[in-house]
Amino acid sequence: MVSEGSQWAALADLPGVEVLGYGINRPGRVDPDGVPMLRAGDIADGRIQCSEVFRVERKVADAHPKTRLRSDDLLIVLVGRIGEAVVTRPEHEEWAVARSVALVRCADPGIAQWLRVWFTMPAIRAWCEAQSAGTAQRTLGLRALRKLPVGMPPLEERDRALRIVRAIEERIQVDERIAHTAVALADAHFGALAVNEKTWSERTFKDVVRTARTGKTARPSPVPQGEEWVVPGDVLRSPLPYIDTMEVSDLSHALGPVLVVPSDGRVSVALGRVSAEVSRGVLAVSAERERDMWWLLHSIRSRSTELARLAQGAAGRELSARAFEQATVAWPPQDVLAHFGRSTSALHRRALAAQSESRTLRVLLTDFLRTLEPVEVPLSS
Repeated sequence: MVSEGSQWAALADLPGVEVLGYGINRPGRVDPDGVPMLRAGDIADGRIQCSEVFRVERKVADAHPKTRLRSDDLLIVLVGRIGEAVVTRPEHEEWAVARSVALVRCADPGIAQWLRVWFTMPAIRAWCEAQSAGTAQRTLGLRALRKLPVGMPPLEERDRALRIVRAIEERIQVDERIAHTAVALADAHFGALAVNEKTWSERTFKDVVRTARTGKTARPSPVPQGEEWVVPGDVLRSPLPYIDTMEVSDLSHALGPVLVVPSDGRVSVALGRVSAEVSRGVLAVSAERERDMWWLLHSIRSRSTELARLAQGAAGRELSARAFEQATVAWPPQDVLAHFGRSTSALHRRALAAQSESRTLRVLLTDFLRTLEPVEVPLSS
């Protein structure tokens, strides 16, 4: 926990710390040649994660010079996931920031990193939630943020804690890169083989899959003990083609179904457990053999936009088993399936092993952060 020798102060009263405020309230239209702007949704897990950078017109960004970013600035989410925090890197110099994010500038980069860690502690998140207002969307005001109580341990203790946090986080990032790279290699291997698809026989998915079924009901609440349910969000939120409960050991026996969920003009795909039940909005597809399952997975991934056009219902979020089974597919000969299955299963095992280690490290990080957490927050708003 924060030691007895720690010094406490409100965020705005810390030496060398300035709460500069929040950024652009009305960004206007997207300008492809404009200034990148970070939004609340771009900040998660202590990192800036924006696959598509939102850009505003330069004149809009220039109207907010006080909140143009520098390296080692601390950004704090004020709306929705209140208290998510990140420290900017050199590549974010001169970027803009949105109204939903607060900018705090620290003279010492070490203080910025400590504050980022401080915001991960449950007691501090709870304080932020208690100070927030709103019903439809909770918002933390700058006035409350400036009064946030911060415990500052002696420099030696703080540096030791940051070294441990940094070591765990860097290993998590390595594992994530390994997992994503392994899946990307499997996709590339599929693409290299699929260049020959014009020489293969054209069939329907019904000819090559064992079963295709859609969930009929919503997930029960509570879920009966011992049962596992997959809802569309479990597939859509997965950054890799596995639901969160998949483990390396699951590949030692029969694979679960390929789970398909259409959304926003594309389909998301993930492997599930054999025993999992699927709710409405999820299409579960099983193949006859494991090697066929790997080809099926990557075939669907490669045709994400095309298969999404088969979806019906509100906003195209319902892909029926019938519509899927009637779609045509160029199916390779047995030797290609066998070769692809051998190489691809090894890549997916490596990805799952890295993902499993990453989950373990996140638990370790959470446990370590609990040792830093204050027993009580001594200052109030």
